[in-house]
Amino acid sequence: MKIFIVDFSPNNNFLLHFQKEGLHYTIEKNDGGNAYKTVATELPEKIFVNFASKPSHCIQTIKAILNRKTTSKIEIFFVDGDEKNNEKVKELGTSITYHQIKNYI
Repeated sequence: MKIFIVDFSPNNNFLLHFQKEGLHYTIEKNDGGNAYKTVATELPEKIFVNFASKPSHCIQTIKAILNRKTTSKIEIFFVDGDEKNNEKVKELGTSITYHQIKNYI
């Protein structure tokens, strides 16, 4: 499975949830514009967003990705957001907890 990870947090703890044999992932940690470009070239099956860090920046990045025709059908998972932010993205993707990641990879 090929996934893309958006993680604007200053550490790498989020990546620990994606340690699985046969899983290919690409990560963007700094720039939503780079995420937008990379997703278009990589065309992952799923995108996982660390929604606990910089949620407004995450929303902006995912909206841009979903507005592109070639990437508009990619499955999006917002991980560990608060209730208010999860409500904002319910039409963009699925909100899950860290513990639920393993169910989707």
